[in-house]
Amino acid sequence: MNPSKMLTDYHTYLEVMEDLLKPIDGSGLDLETLRRLYESKLVYLENLRVKCFQEINKNIESDFKQDDYQLILTAIFETKRNIKRLVVLTINTNLAKRCVG
Repeated sequence: MNPSKMLTDYHTYLEVMEDLLKPIDGSGLDLETLRRLYESKLVYLENLRVKCFQEINKNIESDFKQDDYQLILTAIFETKRNIKRLVVLTINTNLAKRCVG
């Protein structure tokens, strides 16, 4: 792979790494849109996890380190947990609407 591409990937990661563990601000969004945003975040994190894994396991020097990999894994775990919460909230909201209506 092109070394400048690897550097770009790492610099992009550095720019967003603090936000990876934070929940998405869903104010003003419906539950379906928020769920889709979390699913998109999960896809990004999974791609980043693979990239990081490949980089730290190459026999060349990489900017990605084991701590980066652990942060990404934690962000994946938190994002999956937020998706599960949204699914439960959506189900409860839909059930409440049926009971009222």
